[in-house]
Amino acid sequence: MRRVPSSVAICAALSGLAFTAAAQQAPQLVIGGSQISSESSYTYLGVITPVQGARLGQGWFQKTVGSWLTYRYDTEHNGAPVGVRASAPGIETGMGYAWQGESLKGDVSLTVGVRHTRLRPADVPTDGPEGTQLTLTPQLAAGYQFSRTVDADLIASYSLGTRSRFARLRWGFQPGGDWRAGLEGVLSQGPDYRNLQRGVFVGLPLAQGWFIDVNAGQVQPRDGQRTPYVGLSFSRFR
Repeated sequence: MRRVPSSVAICAALSGLAFTAAAQQAPQLVIGGSQISSESSYTYLGVITPVQGARLGQGWFQKTVGSWLTYRYDTEHNGAPVGVRASAPGIETGMGYAWQGESLKGDVSLTVGVRHTRLRPADVPTDGPEGTQLTLTPQLAAGYQFSRTVDADLIASYSLGTRSRFARLRWGFQPGGDWRAGLEGVLSQGPDYRNLQRGVFVGLPLAQGWFIDVNAGQVQPRDGQRTPYVGLSFSRFR
């Protein structure tokens, strides 16, 4: 029988406890989505639950997120150019604190998890992560309402273990109703890859607590030409 790495077992146990605790509390925010290009992709599903005495967007919260990252990069092996593709599923769980003021809102969080990175071809040397890695990820999210119709928001994180970083800046407009549209810039980077995105997004509220976000644009990889990307994400209060 193949032995499960201890780090995987530990994080699976933590995530199981987190989902059990989340199921016993209300309300919850369920989040998920996927973004795809020819150079990379990222898919995630998670749940955010306030701890007892807090509420969504204000006070302490617990979150658990499972995700799947893929990317590609060019290198050399035995004197010949090689295109490497990587897939990296992972799961993380942790705690955070959210606040909300008249114009400024945000949250900070810290999660622990595991990510397993598999390279194809498998025999190519790499400077980045390979196999199972423990991760520790601090994250900051903040938004500022400049006026009734103009706002901006930022998400930034760094993952120890995989040595990867992510940052997204959006400039949004709300011309009427609850829908929102605007411009975005995204940087995702690790030891072996770097993707810079420029695009647009539209966010639409739906019935029964659903909110849908669609984004599209161009991604500039470290290796290769610009290519289109498209993404769809959702959130739901329950």
